[in-house]
Amino acid sequence: MMRRASLGAALVAASLASAAVAGGAPARRLTLADAIDLALSGNPQLAIDADSVVAAEARTRADQALRGPLVAARASVVVWNRAIVAELGDLGPIAIRDRVTGSLDLSVAQPLSGALVIGRLVDRDRAVTEASRAQRAGHRIEIAYRAAETYLGVLQAGALAQVAAATQHQLDGDLQRARQLLAAGTLQRVDVLRLEVERARVEQQRLQAETTALSARRRLALLLGLPDGTELALADVDTTPPELAWTEDQAVARARGDRAELRAAEAGARAADLGVALARSSYYPSIAVVAQYSRAIHAGLLSSPDTAYVGVTLDWNLWDWGKRAAEVEAGRAAERQARRAQAALGDQIAVDTRARWQDARLARTTLEVAGRRLAAAAEARRIQAARFAQGAATTIEVLDAETALAGAQAEDAIGRYQYLVAWMGLSREVGSLPLGPEAR
Repeated sequence: MMRRASLGAALVAASLASAAVAGGAPARRLTLADAIDLALSGNPQLAIDADSVVAAEARTRADQALRGPLVAARASVVVWNRAIVAELGDLGPIAIRDRVTGSLDLSVAQPLSGALVIGRLVDRDRAVTEASRAQRAGHRIEIAYRAAETYLGVLQAGALAQVAAATQHQLDGDLQRARQLLAAGTLQRVDVLRLEVERARVEQQRLQAETTALSARRRLALLLGLPDGTELALADVDTTPPELAWTEDQAVARARGDRAELRAAEAGARAADLGVALARSSYYPSIAVVAQYSRAIHAGLLSSPDTAYVGVTLDWNLWDWGKRAAEVEAGRAAERQARRAQAALGDQIAVDTRARWQDARLARTTLEVAGRRLAAAAEARRIQAARFAQGAATTIEVLDAETALAGAQAEDAIGRYQYLVAWMGLSREVGSLPLGPEAR
């Protein structure tokens, strides 16, 4: 695709290089893709989200382990104040209990009735994990968009500064010609003064625009997590306006299907639904198969050295004064909240997507109008410049043409960058990373 850069964007590199020299340190060069990657790599919110995903995955593994049998071991050693010895006549003394005794117990318990409950618990954990991942994906898209928007804002500010610089340069040529015409008696002193006043105004405008561009670069450096004082030299982007990738209805359909926030809401509602099932499971008894082996050490005649058994246990909470009923009611309320929030979020995203699509369409249409205005202003400026060189145009006519051209150039530069912002914003709205124009 043919590259068409605006006047300001084409001259941004020169101003950034000057700023780097003035600052005493080389500027760090970045492309739009570099800025997005840098914003994503060091953002603290994404690090927090990553830990949330790790924690959710760990909880899932922990609950999955509940399906297996529980194996336990217990050992004890007891030192009594004295041994118990019985005198049995001719048999002599016999130890009923030694002074030092001990035991070793090994037990295995396999839950039976809890298998279904554990399965639902694991499903809920997986839903929470999915919600955490979706939330992180949504934050990635938002952070990437902010980085891209700020990057384009820097280029726009630099472009406006260069429009003012180009206008000032043109006025310098007009002043030189006006002074020649004044010396020849063709112009009056007031005509030269008009040009000098306008040149001073444009110089002030240029200085203000350059300061704005500097502030914008520093805000971008802060957003990217770069050290204070880092000077940036940003690569220009292709400002040829790309076509909208979707119709309005297609954009809404894609947003409803791909937005990370909706995936997170769906996973959260599913987790709430499973939470109700988990709360209701407490009404039922807990049944398990239990096996145990015990080894007694120095227990004397009162204990067998080896014992073992296999059995079934049942644990059933028959009455808890309404605690379980209240927990189930709370779970159902949480599920209703989650489902209603999910539906409301879907409607809100649809409305926002339509608004974003209309903004992008309007920005493109406005850009086309600005292009026609720029072409007309450039031609009018050319004609007035030629007439002024021949002494046929007044300074007022020249200034009007210069002002119209500068305004058209600024409007064109702003329109191009703002359309790219709106275009990327629509990508964000449908759930896609805002890739730079070079990736389209």
